[in-house]
Amino acid sequence: MSIPIPVLSLKKRYTVAIHVAVWLIFGIWIFYLASSKQTITLGKALDVLVGLLFPVGIFYFNWYVLISKYLARNKIFLYISAVVATLFALALIQAPIDYYIFRKYNPSMEALYSTDRIIQYMVSGLVVVFISSALKVTGNYIRNERLNKELETQKLTAELAYLKSQVNPHFLFNTLNNIYSLAYKQSPDTPDAIMKLSLLMRYMLYESNDTLVSLDKEVDHIKNFIDLQKLRLREQTSIKFNIEGDLAGKQIAPMLLMTLVENAFKHGLVSKNEIGIILNLTVEHDRLVFSTVNNTSTHKKREFGGIGLENLKRRLNLLYPERHKLTFEEKDGTFYATLKIFFQQKP
Repeated sequence: MSIPIPVLSLKKRYTVAIHVAVWLIFGIWIFYLASSKQTITLGKALDVLVGLLFPVGIFYFNWYVLISKYLARNKIFLYISAVVATLFALALIQAPIDYYIFRKYNPSMEALYSTDRIIQYMVSGLVVVFISSALKVTGNYIRNERLNKELETQKLTAELAYLKSQVNPHFLFNTLNNIYSLAYKQSPDTPDAIMKLSLLMRYMLYESNDTLVSLDKEVDHIKNFIDLQKLRLREQTSIKFNIEGDLAGKQIAPMLLMTLVENAFKHGLVSKNEIGIILNLTVEHDRLVFSTVNNTSTHKKREFGGIGLENLKRRLNLLYPERHKLTFEEKDGTFYATLKIFFQQKP
C-alpha cells in the first residue's frame, strides 16, 4: 500500500522558498565574512556550517514549538523560562562540539565549558529567538487582521443582502395590493398597471443587485412607481416630483430613495389635506439631497419607524458611514423626511 505524500499548497511553497532563500543569503554572508579574515579551509567551512545549523534550529524550534505552546497562550513566564532553558541546553551541546572537533582550527579554546563562550552562545541564540518571535508575531497579526477584514466584509455583504431581501418583498406587497384594487374594480387601467409593475420588477431584479446604480436609473424607477400609484388615485391628488441639478455620472446604492417615496405614498394619503405628496431631488457636485413632504393623520401621533425606515437607516450606516444625514419631522399634520448623501470624492 502506497503512502500518500502531502502536497504543499502554492502559498506554502512560496513561504518555504522565502525561508530557504533568506537562510542561503545569510549563510553566504557568513562565509564571506569568514573568508575576508582568513583562508577558508575544509575544517573552517565545517565550523561555520555547524555554527549556522544552531541558529536555524533555535529559530524554528521557537517558531513552531515555544511560541505556539507558550507565547500564543499568553504564558509569558513559561515562555521566557523555556527560551532560557533551551538556549542553555544548546550552549552545553555546542560547547563540546566546538572544543573537540574544531579546537585545532581555534587554538584559543582552552576549556571545554568556558563561561564566556556559554554566555556568547546564549546571547547569539537570544538574538535569533527575538528575530523569530518578531517575525512570527508580526505574521500572525497581519494574518488575523486580513481574516478579520474578510469576515467583516462577508458579514457586511450578508447583512446587506438580508436587508435587500426585506425591502423588495415589502415594496412588491404594496404594489400588488394596488393592482388588486384595480382588478377588483375591473378598471381598464389594470393592464397598464401590470406593465408598470413589470418595469419596476425588471429594475429590482437586474439593477438593484449591483452595489451602485446610476442616479438616472433610480430616478426613472421612481417615476415609474409614481405613474403606477397615479392609476389608483383621484385625478385631483397632487403629486409633484421636482428635480434640480445634473444627474449624469452620479451613482447611488439602489432602492434607497424608493424607501422614502414608498413611505410618503403609504402614509401621505390618509387625510384630505390638499398638500398631497411633494418629492424634491437636488444634485450638487459633492452631495445629493432628497426630501419628501406629505400630509399625515391628525388623529394619532406618527412614529418614525417601521420595517422600511429601519432598513433604510441600517443600509445607510453600512453603505455611507459618516457620509449621510437622515432627518424626520412632523409639524401641523405634515410629515417631512430629508436624506443627504455625500458622494465619495475621487482621489
